[in-house]
Amino acid sequence: VALGPELPATFCNDEGLWAELQRHAAAEADPLWRLPLWKPYRAQLDSRPADINNTGGPAGGSITAALFLQEFVAPGIPWIHLDLFAWNAVARPGRPEGAEAQAIRGLFAMIAARFASPN
Repeated sequence: VALGPELPATFCNDEGLWAELQRHAAAEADPLWRLPLWKPYRAQLDSRPADINNTGGPAGGSITAALFLQEFVAPGIPWIHLDLFAWNAVARPGRPEGAEAQAIRGLFAMIAARFASPN
């Protein structure tokens, strides 16, 4: 909600991985905006009856969702989480009205570059 329908929120726990994705996304005109994994919000996921609550407080929902997902990734493993709208309410050049492939162009370019055949 804070970033609107055209700019996906991105969370990443690794500076190098974020820089790589950001570079490819910019080259593909596939914008992303990084939000922080704000550690103080992790306390919103604490639960007395369960190991962890799957939702935080009324504010910072995207951040607490990313912090929740982080709980299921082993320390030291780089990861990316995209929180996107994926819908165009109105047509724009190269972006017709309807479903939108947000972040796919940048992600594909990054993956293709990482795993390109040496031939």
